[in-house]
Amino acid sequence: MAQAFVREEARVVISSHSKENLASTARELSVDSFLADVTSYEDVKRLGEYVFAKYGVIDVWINNAGIQIAPSLVEDVNVEKLRYLFDVNFFGYFSGCQVALGYMKKQGHGVIININSTAGLEGKPEISAYSSSKFAIKGVTESLRKELQNANIQVLGVFPGGMQTDIYKEKYPSDLQEYMKAEAVAQKVIENLKKDNPEMDQVIKRPNKHVHQ
Repeated sequence: MAQAFVREEARVVISSHSKENLASTARELSVDSFLADVTSYEDVKRLGEYVFAKYGVIDVWINNAGIQIAPSLVEDVNVEKLRYLFDVNFFGYFSGCQVALGYMKKQGHGVIININSTAGLEGKPEISAYSSSKFAIKGVTESLRKELQNANIQVLGVFPGGMQTDIYKEKYPSDLQEYMKAEAVAQKVIENLKKDNPEMDQVIKRPNKHVHQ
């Protein structure tokens, strides 16, 4: 996502809780960065303060932090892991929306993009924890839209299918190579954003598998 915005000549600030990954990515893309853990509202608040103090505007805020836990039946989900997953996947997004809105309402414009998942559109077996967190993000996205009907602030939901990322590190799917590349999905998000009337809920599914005879 950051790379796609850099190509569009946007001024980009990336954020992560991983100091090493953040520093190496910021160097690689020549972008600004700020260390923050989305599970901490204070960290997210400081991120907003840093960006606004330095650039005087926040045009686009993207909530994109997400984790997955190994697929399992509902009764086998570890409650501590479930709470942490919601801290990242849901509370991180909620904090991001709260902080971004504070600035966007002051400046009179803005776009919030909540990167969701097709798992936020329908329940799927053995990923109840992940799917529940994505349904929750869909709820806040839609509620926020209705609160902002008279404001010049857009709230976009993006629902990609499976992508080739390390979110599956607890257990990688056997057909990961058939999943979409993150770069291709990011490009579609950019293309939508550039439209005069962007799709409010953008579903991005991987192409149907080719049938080999």
